Amino acid sequence: VLIFSTGSKDGLYHRLAIQVKSVLETNHPDLIIELRTSAGSSDNIARLDDDQAQLALVQNDALGGESVRSVAALYPEVLHLLCRTNAGIRSLHDLAGKRVGIGAAGSGTEQIVTNLLAFANVAEEATLSRASFSTSLRQLRGGELDAAFFLTGLGAPAIGEALTDPQLALAPIHVNPRDDAPAEIQARTFTEGFRVHYPHVSPQTIPLMTYKGRPTAPMPSMGVQAVQVCQKNVDADIMERITRTLFEQRAVLSQKEPVFSDLNEEAAQADLQFPLHIGAENYYLRNEPGFLRIYAELIALAITVILLVWSALTWTRSWYEQRRKNRIDTYYQAVEDIICRLHDGTDLKEINELENELLKIRQRASAEL
Repeated sequence: VLIFSTGSKDGLYHRLAIQVKSVLETNHPDLIIELRTSAGSSDNIARLDDDQAQLALVQNDALGGESVRSVAALYPEVLHLLCRTNAGIRSLHDLAGKRVGIGAAGSGTEQIVTNLLAFANVAEEATLSRASFSTSLRQLRGGELDAAFFLTGLGAPAIGEALTDPQLALAPIHVNPRDDAPAEIQARTFTEGFRVHYPHVSPQTIPLMTYKGRPTAPMPSMGVQAVQVCQKNVDADIMERITRTLFEQRAVLSQKEPVFSDLNEEAAQADLQFPLHIGAENYYLRNEPGFLRIYAELIALAITVILLVWSALTWTRSWYEQRRKNRIDTYYQAVEDIICRLHDGTDLKEINELENELLKIRQRASAEL
């Protein structure tokens, strides 16, 4: 039994967790996944650290997480700034003096938006409201808020439904309303500055007509990866099976929730704040070539060089031994010649000469030895 800490019941995290639970229990009858709603990313981190949950969905920028291990980055969560059309909000600076919803207390939305408004120098000039996703939308529609931030995947049904109200519109997330650069460049320029103070965010753009004809032009924004995480003490084999199932069942998951279509192995491991769980790492490394495959050419070259050196040494040794034998054979031959001459019969004078030759042979042999 694994406890899966999700998010608010009407939020995207909870919907995604329902689909993950379904594919895991279908493919692994020995696993039971219990879903538990939460206040969001920060609450999920706390539950994993306190050993109250084994699985969770969190933002890659979440604080804490000593016991948290990454499984896979699932999709980018994009920051949406919804505002009332009569509020005149065309940049973050226009939020000064306005009533602004920044997400539920302790949520990942609150964390990133609080830092963002401080970076734009409007945090102290706006009236900030903390409430859940659905409550913020209701307050925005009712005129209790002038604007509200929502951190969610592109194409979120709740955002699309809200934008059917002609009194609501998306506003760009930047500080220069006179900037005529393309939305992608505006997003990148602004996010690069913000990232100096707040890592793990990335530039994002809300594409043209993402929500039933709106926005009518691309909107610069920013985002952070939503990550499937687990508690570090979960068995490695279980987490390897869970990771494998996420990727093998991606088609099934994406048919239920389109954000799963962003799931791919390379991106799933990139720029993660929390280290990979050993089980997930085992899955990602399953196709990695072994030591012999990686260094096959180098090993072959080394063996070739060793064989060449060994052959050269063997040939040198054989040549040296043969040369030494040839030198010894020279003395044997000289002695043999003298013995033959003795057998042929010689006088005393010749015997003395042969004796002198033998002495010289002995001297040369001794010197060479």
